[in-house]
Amino acid sequence: MNDIVVEIRNVTKKMGGKTIIDNLSFSVERGEIYGFLGPNGAGKTTTIRMMVGLMSMNAGEIIIEGHNVATDRAKAMMHVGAIVENPELYKFMTGRQNLIHFARMSGRTISEERIQEIVKLVDLDQALDKKVKNYSLGMRQRLGIAQALLHHPSILILDEPTNGLDPAGIRELRDYLRRLSREENISILVSSHLLSEIELMCDRVLIIQNGQYVGERLLDGSKEGSQAEELQSIQLQVETMEEIQQALQDSAWSITSAEGNRVTLSLPHHDIPQLIEHLVKQGVKLYEVRKVTPTLEDTFLQMTKGGRIQ
Repeated sequence: MNDIVVEIRNVTKKMGGKTIIDNLSFSVERGEIYGFLGPNGAGKTTTIRMMVGLMSMNAGEIIIEGHNVATDRAKAMMHVGAIVENPELYKFMTGRQNLIHFARMSGRTISEERIQEIVKLVDLDQALDKKVKNYSLGMRQRLGIAQALLHHPSILILDEPTNGLDPAGIRELRDYLRRLSREENISILVSSHLLSEIELMCDRVLIIQNGQYVGERLLDGSKEGSQAEELQSIQLQVETMEEIQQALQDSAWSITSAEGNRVTLSLPHHDIPQLIEHLVKQGVKLYEVRKVTPTLEDTFLQMTKGGRIQ
């Protein structure tokens, strides 16, 4: 089984003489939650609409499970579940009736067992026979996800899934998506303006600006390749500034910034144990040692030069 579920290859989209998406390429791996970020007008929704076959492209290819969306749309869409903007639900019907109706419209045989399996996965089994008009916004979002998952898709595409949800609803949705990626081995692409939520939810993020690829970042703390020679910032809390300055004299390390009794140093990852051992031998009282890792917000603002999220 291919580990790549979706490939976007050199995709370009022009509208009204303006380039909206400019030679964009990225891929989504099986079973990962992939964040899709960009400032206002970056082209995220346009990209998603092309991925689900709602909009054509001027150049490039979108391949889903080996099928080209432009030339083999039906087969490609068999592997896609999506909620673009808000889930389409019939509020006068029950949750069960909505799922049965969607199953019939899908053109595929979907068993009652599959419906019950998905309902349990999104924790709606106690509300399945209630009318959707009585559902909370979070419950409607989960029912929409259940609809999108009925036909066993390889990838679930969600455009701003947390819109309108309160903090409890956002946390619930995050937990359900994590369970889905683990239990169903499904890939999930999430476009959101909530950087803090993306950082908690996703394994990897893509950042685009003006329709162009800006960069990617892993969010699980791992790095591609060896960390041995990468510079790592660490912050130390000491008793006095004088003692650490004296301890670092004639050493290979130097302070990059200091505030109060906290100092920051930048050094190769494999030097950290040696630094700590050296400081202890020099009699420096260490109260705290922690790695300083840029937040997703820091990375986003740096990559986009302060661009605003839509």
